Amino acid sequence: MGLNAMLASKDVALILEQVDSWQKKLSLFADTIDEWVGVQRDWMYLENIFSAEDICTQLPDEARKFQNVDADWNSTMRSVSLDPRALVCISEDKFGAPDKLLSLMRINKYVLEDVQKSLEAYLRVKREAFPRFYFLSNDELLEILAQATRNPRAVEKHLRKCFDAIGRLRFESQASFDENAKPDITAMHSTDGETVDFTAPVQAVGGVERWLLAIESMMRLTLCDRTGTTLADYPQDMSGDRSAWLKAGHPAQCVLLVDQMMWTRGATAALRELDLARANGTSTESAAKVNSLSDFAEFSDRQIKGMVKMVRERDIPKALRRTLGTLLTLDVHAKDTIDELATRSDEVGADHFDWQKQMRFYWISARKEGDGEAGSFESAAAGVAVRQANASFRYGFEYMGISFRLVVTPLTDKIYLTLTGALQIKNGGAPSGPAGTGKTETTKDLAKSMGRQCVVFNCQEGMDSKFMGQFFSGLASGGAWACFDEFNRIGIEVLSVIAQQVQTIQRGLINEQTRFDFEGSEIALSPNFGVFITMNPGYAGRTELPDNLKALFRPVACMVPDYRLIAEIILFSQGFDGASNLALKMTQLYTLSSEQLSSQSHYDFGMRAVKSVLMMAGRLKMQEPNTPENVLLIRALRDSNAPKFLSHDLPLFSRIIIDLFPGVTVPFVDYGELQAEIEGDLRRRGFQTVETFVNKVIQVHETMLVRHGMMLVGEAGSGKSTNLKT
Repeated sequence: MGLNAMLASKDVALILEQVDSWQKKLSLFADTIDEWVGVQRDWMYLENIFSAEDICTQLPDEARKFQNVDADWNSTMRSVSLDPRALVCISEDKFGAPDKLLSLMRINKYVLEDVQKSLEAYLRVKREAFPRFYFLSNDELLEILAQATRNPRAVEKHLRKCFDAIGRLRFESQASFDENAKPDITAMHSTDGETVDFTAPVQAVGGVERWLLAIESMMRLTLCDRTGTTLADYPQDMSGDRSAWLKAGHPAQCVLLVDQMMWTRGATAALRELDLARANGTSTESAAKVNSLSDFAEFSDRQIKGMVKMVRERDIPKALRRTLGTLLTLDVHAKDTIDELATRSDEVGADHFDWQKQMRFYWISARKEGDGEAGSFESAAAGVAVRQANASFRYGFEYMGISFRLVVTPLTDKIYLTLTGALQIKNGGAPSGPAGTGKTETTKDLAKSMGRQCVVFNCQEGMDSKFMGQFFSGLASGGAWACFDEFNRIGIEVLSVIAQQVQTIQRGLINEQTRFDFEGSEIALSPNFGVFITMNPGYAGRTELPDNLKALFRPVACMVPDYRLIAEIILFSQGFDGASNLALKMTQLYTLSSEQLSSQSHYDFGMRAVKSVLMMAGRLKMQEPNTPENVLLIRALRDSNAPKFLSHDLPLFSRIIIDLFPGVTVPFVDYGELQAEIEGDLRRRGFQTVETFVNKVIQVHETMLVRHGMMLVGEAGSGKSTNLKT
């Protein structure tokens, strides 16, 4: 800049030659440095990749090109390190010509860019072979490709990004003494401790994408086979006792699926009986007597009571307890549905909308194409049909492990009905509403109901259309669902391109194409593709969706969920007898707290806070089954909420609890050993053992038991860091 200023001066004539010489030197050096930094960045990225033997074997031409650049780079760096003065690098003495280093860097940069293009093309081929690789970054995929050929177990580190619930695989080597022997994969282990043996072993031979694809197919086949076995074992007597069946060790997912199929079968039979009675001219009163709906409701009630009794047993395995909790959550809603239909037994039937709008599950035996009422489905193999209103789908058999399910409220039913209707006409779904109303969780739960893989993605302002194109390629070819959270945070110019991408995929689905042209390359198209977007309207920095994008999604508004119903069913599923009364008091407590306590930015009385209290209450019930239930709930409410309230709000919160639970005294938990250790640690570090501070350390400990993440809030010097260290 100084030299340019001198050149612009009228008085430069006397020293023009020197200024001109320096200006050329510095310009050359600036250009050299720019290219140098670019080459260094590419070399650092690729050096790590081509240091793996397997990648060099699979990309021999690119490896050779990189090795040539690598040799140039190393010799240049050695030469520079011997004399690191800047201008020497562009002197004739150093490399033979002033611009020799610049030319070398430009050539090497071009070669490295060419290598990167070839690498991208290679990764694209691998992703097309196994579409779940689209959800991995380039670095993660390269790590798998570099290691998995020699050591198949290296895949396990990245397995969760491909299969949501598979934590690891069981490898059984044919010859344990030979490290190079290719093992058989015989089972999948869920992240929550469940093991499901495969119907047949999968051999880990050939490219990693091939045997991962074989594992995906075997996962679906195994779950379908195990569902058939679970269905065959289902007790046929009308006593409602299913304890032996539940303890038989069937996979949790198959148990839930068979439970829903048997409920559908029983309810359909009861409704058809009513239809038949009306068709034969039986009076409404007589029809009510033969009415199977109230009989079926009683039968469901007996099943639920049997499961609640099992949940209260102390010695049942943890996995079975979780399965029972999920089963109760589904079955209580199923029974409520039947009770509601039974009150209108004079008008409802198998074709009535109040029954048709429920999500129904049917077992399809292996059949000839076009046979039976399930003839509209694409495969002749055995499976499960999922229906809701006029929408029909094949259950996807994506492994879910022992996952919790949402409590189905009228709002959940409405969202399900909208989203399944959207999928039937090949549209997307767009739930919108305030934070904490269950938009994302309901979409994920619908995916679990239909056995589909659902990838949740948090959108940000800086996302570009190229990245979204790659993501959509994976969804379309793999038949996965995506839920884009906070979709309207993406910039308007990118949203317009996304609209075009989604429209291309939807047009391919409507035309029933199996392959289609997407962004310049031909990829496979699965009919199971689904895309959903969630939005918080009215928030700062949110974009209004363009009209061409709005037209591709069916909107559904999510408002405040029914906290009382959700709390009641979750408490019931965790073995609480007085769930109705306790749920009412709990929701009343949150309503009064939100109205009467001071307004603080970190106070939360929404669904997330309710859920954490319910989980803590369930854990306390399991640990202390003989303690009165209202005492357990008060403890959960107090221990979960007290840590976040300011000192002047605590007495008011305690007063609300006393008003709602009159005459109940809740003893404070004795943290004897922990408290002694806390006080000892504080003394060792030269602090005083102030009671309020010790209690606050214990509260942090309790919060960590029920929350994934935590924030310590307070003014400077209030002891936040000391608390966490203690």
